[in-house]
Amino acid sequence: MQAAEAFGKYKNKILNVGVIILAIFLAYKIYDMQNKELKTVAEEEAKEIKKNKVLESISQVEKKTEAYKKFFSKKELGEMVELLSIISKDSPGVQVLSVKSAGAESKHSGYLKIPFEVSVKVANYHALGEFVNKLENYKDFYLVEDVLINSGNFEGNASDFMDRPITVKIKVSTVSYL
Repeated sequence: MQAAEAFGKYKNKILNVGVIILAIFLAYKIYDMQNKELKTVAEEEAKEIKKNKVLESISQVEKKTEAYKKFFSKKELGEMVELLSIISKDSPGVQVLSVKSAGAESKHSGYLKIPFEVSVKVANYHALGEFVNKLENYKDFYLVEDVLINSGNFEGNASDFMDRPITVKIKVSTVSYL
């Protein structure tokens, strides 16, 4: 009977301890579940960060590709005439006589080569060299492939030979991205 009396006397305390132990157990289980869920979210976040880095690098490659496409855009005859006009104004002693297409465009893997024939009259060989240098170093891509100098007949002394006007045909090609 003493046990029954002791149980009756401490029944509320035993019940409170049981409820506290049950609450602690439930809190631990909730904490453990939340902790696992937090780890899963952290792993997913790490995966997403890696994906974002890959997407950023892909985006940078796409931007570079677009820049190259713009750089290697197809040049028309009018654009070529305008370019040569700009360069000849910047090169003293150079006069552009004519610009025409120099044959068919040739397709290669990934690009198109477009040739132009340019006739210029230059004051001397130095002016020709300066003109060709400015053309090849222009912000767009131009390649001087052929230079045909029409020396003609010259009568005079050897010192004047280098400083006489010269008519030159230049084959210039540009490359465009396909």
